[in-house]
Amino acid sequence: MMKKSLFFMIAFLATFTQNVQAVDDMDMMLFEPAPKITASKKEIKNPQKKSISPTADGGIIIKPQIISDAEFENIESAFDEDKNIQTNPSEPTFIPKKNTPSNNTKTQSLTDAIKKTAEEEGNSSSPLAGTWVEKLAEKALSPSSDNDDETKIGSISLESMVNDSKNDNRRSNASVFDISGIMLRMSLPQAEAAMTKRGFKRISQKFEIPNFIKWRFEEQCRNAGVVGYERLANCVVKAAKDNNHQYVESEKFVKYDTQEEITINLTSNFTRNKIYKITYRSSSMRKNQGSSMKAQYLRDIKVYDFWRVVNQKYGVPDNKEDVIWGMGGNKPYMKAATGFLLLEDPMLKELDYTRMSREDQKYMNTNLYNF
Repeated sequence: MMKKSLFFMIAFLATFTQNVQAVDDMDMMLFEPAPKITASKKEIKNPQKKSISPTADGGIIIKPQIISDAEFENIESAFDEDKNIQTNPSEPTFIPKKNTPSNNTKTQSLTDAIKKTAEEEGNSSSPLAGTWVEKLAEKALSPSSDNDDETKIGSISLESMVNDSKNDNRRSNASVFDISGIMLRMSLPQAEAAMTKRGFKRISQKFEIPNFIKWRFEEQCRNAGVVGYERLANCVVKAAKDNNHQYVESEKFVKYDTQEEITINLTSNFTRNKIYKITYRSSSMRKNQGSSMKAQYLRDIKVYDFWRVVNQKYGVPDNKEDVIWGMGGNKPYMKAATGFLLLEDPMLKELDYTRMSREDQKYMNTNLYNF
């Protein structure tokens, strides 16, 4: 059996070998040899970028420009880095954090900021080294001897230092105060215009002649033969008007709907008839008389409102016990009480007396003595 199988295998191999040889022995005239296929390398053209250039007519021409090999390699390397970032998500990238100012630095004072800058950069590298700002910061940050237990370095701000310097020995300048628009050293027409604008009406006006001039004119009128009190007074007034010695000494204004009264006093014509004293009175608090709770309540409201307006307009008084604003001495001052205000300039009144005294000395030479 084994012999038969070997025989069939030998016969099959002999037949297959003959077929292969027949293919190799084919006529070359009938079948041309197949051409040999080879792949040639294709030249890679560089991408182009565009540039803009103006024309003579004012237009724009977009010209392509060739990208260099170095720029093309940078582009490819950028794409490779993006691929690496996308393919490796497990490796986080570190982004440095910018030093942004916190909310606390916005509210820091100038001295705190100077101190922080000095600590971070050092005194040698600080841009404020050796300047007046650095000395100011050192003075502000130094603990005081009065409050050793409560001092905290850096707690004193520049604003508090300025406020303390302003509040030390503060004195109000009462010469710039006004009462219902009337100020010291105003003329009479200016005061009357201010009163009319505020709704006040003049109810009285008093004229005056300096005493030393009045007495001189009385003697002259008697020597001229004037007899009688009324005739003598009229003679003195006429002589004073002719010599411009009669002046308005005081005027009183009233506002009936609010029950307010203002009196002004003026100097003589030797100081051009200026206001040196203003007196204000309000009787609205006396309107609600009685001892009932309602009357007391209404009076308290008016008293409170009066002092509220005073504090709002003139501020805190320099002398809280006597309620006086002013610089002291013979300088202008203002005094207040419930329903009462007094604004006075003693220096102007004293100047008026001085000038009248100088005028009086001119009458000393009477030429009555010839011995």
